[in-house]
Amino acid sequence: MKKTVLILYNKLSKTPKDDEADVIEQVNLVTAALQNLKYEVKYLQIDLNLKTAISQLKKINPDIVFNLAETIGNKGEFTFLANSVLNFIRIPYTGSPLVPMFQCSNKYIAKKELNAIGVNTPAGFTLQETQKLHPEKKYILKPTWEEGSLELDEDCVFMGSDTMFISGILKKSPQHYFIEEFIEGREFNISILYGADGPEVLPLAEMTFHDYPAGKPKMMGYKSKWDDKSFEYSHTRRTFRLGKEDGPLKDELIAICKKVWNEMGLKGYVRIDFRVTPNQVPLVIDINLNPCLSESGGFMAASKKKGLTFEAVVERILEDAMR
Repeated sequence: MKKTVLILYNKLSKTPKDDEADVIEQVNLVTAALQNLKYEVKYLQIDLNLKTAISQLKKINPDIVFNLAETIGNKGEFTFLANSVLNFIRIPYTGSPLVPMFQCSNKYIAKKELNAIGVNTPAGFTLQETQKLHPEKKYILKPTWEEGSLELDEDCVFMGSDTMFISGILKKSPQHYFIEEFIEGREFNISILYGADGPEVLPLAEMTFHDYPAGKPKMMGYKSKWDDKSFEYSHTRRTFRLGKEDGPLKDELIAICKKVWNEMGLKGYVRIDFRVTPNQVPLVIDINLNPCLSESGGFMAASKKKGLTFEAVVERILEDAMR
């Protein structure tokens, strides 16, 4: 008898942007993989009517849930609610558990967790701590909850001496934004996948910025990820070609990824984003649990570079969920 896998995904808003709508591509890709792996596939969209979701999940009673719910109501604050529902009714599900999902959904809490386990991350400040900003340093205003680099672009970068920008910051919600030191340097997006012998760090991807004008912040923002008509999109490229001189840096990045996975209790598949200072110091700037599985996304690019098929990735994600 076939095992049943239910694909749980977020109900789209009426006019979804690309960063929200790409979940449908992921549903289709995962469906094809599951069918090839001889699973029976069922579906459930989840929104803020959690009582209905719980009732439907109990009625379907799948063997396992493939959790593709990225947000609920397109609000980052609700990202972990799908995990809460699945945790409550005790159905095995893919990806990281409830507690790390909550911790990493809130980027400011994630920074504190990284500090607690001894992993370097750029200095962070609440909106009530602008007096601590150094006038000669560069900072970035980051949304606390949002995924997919929503509300994150070069307009968010400012100098600690920019009193006009800072006065505008003070009008924003301290529950929804925080300040992080902007690290000038290289950027890496590193994917990690469950393996039988522990987390496997896939080929390291560096994001490179080509022909950027002097003074333009080099960063992976919303435009570089989603706006295919923008300068940032066409001038940002992914490469897996690290130089021979990067050997020690590569070893350190891999070690940090495994440390974060093990000590924060992560599972399934993860992407960790780094900035590396000119002095070769890697700092974690984001932890993405259950990252996008679309074919153009960073996780699948790294998987393909490793020689893994989509089915092999899905199979390993399921294996970790059923352990």
